[in-house]
Amino acid sequence: MPPDPSSRDPQLAFVLDVLPASAYVVVIFYTGLIRLAKLPEVGFMPTDKLLHALAFAGLALLLVRATRVLLPRASLRRRLSFAVFLASFVGALLEVCQAFVPYRSAELLDWVADTVGALAAAVAIVLYLRLVPRRAHG
Repeated sequence: MPPDPSSRDPQLAFVLDVLPASAYVVVIFYTGLIRLAKLPEVGFMPTDKLLHALAFAGLALLLVRATRVLLPRASLRRRLSFAVFLASFVGALLEVCQAFVPYRSAELLDWVADTVGALAAAVAIVLYLRLVPRRAHG
């Protein structure tokens, strides 16, 4: 059985739970603002939106873990809501930043894909907790 997160050393909990989410945000911004190799314009690419959704699903998962430290007394529902909101906010902020970078473009559908990915991660967590027997996940 995994240890209760509240019983861990606060510094270790910060390193293991909060820093990975923070580093992931830095990577998302770095990759979202660098100049990409010139690709031919092909219009709407479903693959691009899928990649956005997957990237932000990963961010939401890390943020849920970080909320164990940042919001230790919050319910799972509140932690999931906060993680989805924060991931969506990061996606929106990235799109705003991209609007000011000459070699990038901001797209509303990218932000929608980011938010859908974060929501999908939250739903996956809820389904996992409901479908997997309690003894399997502590």
